Amino acid sequence: MRHGTAPRRPLPLSVALFVALGAAACGHRGADDPALRALARILQPGDRVVLARTLDPDADDRFVAVVRTAAGKPELRLYERTGGRRDYVLAHKEQQGDEFHNLVLEDVDGDGREEIVTTWTGGHLELLDVIARGADGSYRSLFQNAGQEIERRYGQGGVVEFWITSRTYQEQAGQPPTYDTVVYRWDGKKFSEVPKKR
Repeated sequence: MRHGTAPRRPLPLSVALFVALGAAACGHRGADDPALRALARILQPGDRVVLARTLDPDADDRFVAVVRTAAGKPELRLYERTGGRRDYVLAHKEQQGDEFHNLVLEDVDGDGREEIVTTWTGGHLELLDVIARGADGSYRSLFQNAGQEIERRYGQGGVVEFWITSRTYQEQAGQPPTYDTVVYRWDGKKFSEVPKKR
């Protein structure tokens, strides 16, 4: 863990059309991809796609899109079609920061299903949000936190850990800012702070 050094700032993701819908991104599906067709219908006036990604590489029933709205703020939207529906419906949406930074699909809680791990920036902070899909199909935030820097690392046995560095504000007048890193790991029910080694 680092103490007393300023963390590096992540570079914000430029707002541009970046579509990575499974095979469509490789040119195999192209314009006939149902998610791409749905996205064209679903977008509202002024929306601009930052990222779109399938959530099931072997199926066409779920995808996630990050959209910069006409109001200028990024929004994450999860779309799916169930029960034999042809059209996608909005299943979940949220806004976290001023800029979207990254999205990764990874099983971070060891349940055999991938969670959606997103990072955003807001002001001078990086924001983390882990979104999980429950057995009933609903989505919920599994873990949210913020700091000057957030790193995803792997502990013993390949367990995912989030290393969050924040300013402590414990420096004396005239001294440089001090920082501390807190590690969070899944404890079987939630992400908990890992006690520091003495």
